[in-house]
Amino acid sequence: MRKVQSARRLLAAAIGAGLLCLGGCGVKLGEEFTGEVNILEGVAVQTQEGTVSPTGITLEINNQSDKDLNYGQDYSLQKEKDGRWYQVEPESPVAVTLELLWIPAGSTQEMEVRWEASYGKLPEGHYRIVKSFADEEKGYYLAGEFSL
Repeated sequence: MRKVQSARRLLAAAIGAGLLCLGGCGVKLGEEFTGEVNILEGVAVQTQEGTVSPTGITLEINNQSDKDLNYGQDYSLQKEKDGRWYQVEPESPVAVTLELLWIPAGSTQEMEVRWEASYGKLPEGHYRIVKSFADEEKGYYLAGEFSL
């Protein structure tokens, strides 16, 4: 009788742990991001309509400022929770090439980003992709928001 009760308790604990994981599994959130984004006047990063998927996105970088900007392939993903933005922790290291790209003043470029190898498939939620850009004087964070 005690063996049956013990087995039932063990089974109930295992089921409870499994349900807890189902409720909380998905994206692992890291630190809250408190930096400023999108403060570079005349420059915007937008997600192209129809390209958003759980594994990637195509960005449009629109530089209508009077500054030439440089940037790299690097990026980070953030998820909104309760009106605040939190870093999404990658499942494995984010690997990008270390090339220096540039976007001249008055131009627009597209950039395809695929994150499945590092972040996996993102579950439903409100996200943004953050990239760093720089002119000759300082650096800036630009972000494009999207929902899954």
